[in-house]
Amino acid sequence: MDIPEPRFAVTPYGDVNAAALDNLRQSFDTTALLELVERLAPIAQRFEKTGGVRDELLRLHRMAHTVINGANPSESSADDLWEVAAALIDEFRQMSDHCLEIAAALQPLADLEPHHDA
Repeated sequence: MDIPEPRFAVTPYGDVNAAALDNLRQSFDTTALLELVERLAPIAQRFEKTGGVRDELLRLHRMAHTVINGANPSESSADDLWEVAAALIDEFRQMSDHCLEIAAALQPLADLEPHHDA
C-alpha cells in the first residue's frame, strides 16, 4: 500500500502546511518581525492619550462644531478647519499604508495554514 506523504507538518504551535513551511525556512527572515515592531512604534505613539490623534480629532470636532453648528468658539487656532482635517487625512492614509505593508509582511505566516486531507 502506497501512503502519501502528509501535506502538513506538526509544530509546537499547531499544524502547518508542510510545503509552505519548507519554503519559509529557505526564504523568511524572522528578524523582519522585529523590524515591524519598530515600524509600528511611531504609529502607536500617535494613539497615546495625550497629544495624539485622539486629541487632534477632538480639536477638529470642536472647530467643526463651531463652524457647522454655530457653537461658541472653544478652540484658538491659527489653522483653518480644512487644514486640520486635511492633515489628519494625510496622517491616517500614511498609517493605513504602513499597516497594509505590515499585513503583507505577515501574510507568508498566515499562508502556513494546513490543508488536511479529508
